[in-house]
Amino acid sequence: MIYNANTMSLENANTNLPNMSTTLESWFQTLIVGILIKTSVNNRVVETTTNYSASGVIHPFKVQQLEIKPEGQRAWKWFVLRCKPDLIMAIDDTAVIHGARHRVMGIIDYTEYGYLEYELVRDYDTIMEETPEP
Repeated sequence: MIYNANTMSLENANTNLPNMSTTLESWFQTLIVGILIKTSVNNRVVETTTNYSASGVIHPFKVQQLEIKPEGQRAWKWFVLRCKPDLIMAIDDTAVIHGARHRVMGIIDYTEYGYLEYELVRDYDTIMEETPEP
């Protein structure tokens, strides 16, 4: 039997959502994400990077998404990172992806569907050797 909106009651409509993790695996690729940790050593800020292997995809925002951002600065480069839920980051974390620093600005938890979505902005605080984004 095929189950769709026609065959389910309204009470159960929100409980039968599909887990998209197997579908997304064909879209995802292996990413090395470096999470920067800042510590103070002898009154100096020392940055250490811990690399994590993650399965996901990063891509730029659409034009419409950029226009609705409250910052309204089109010069900033915004990206979306969709990944499996095993990559845990927090708001304001700095992640190095493809050699460029990105700051986590938003998190949308889709773990019920098999993935997380992070809103990232290119971090311009420090200049790193950048490689082109895919």
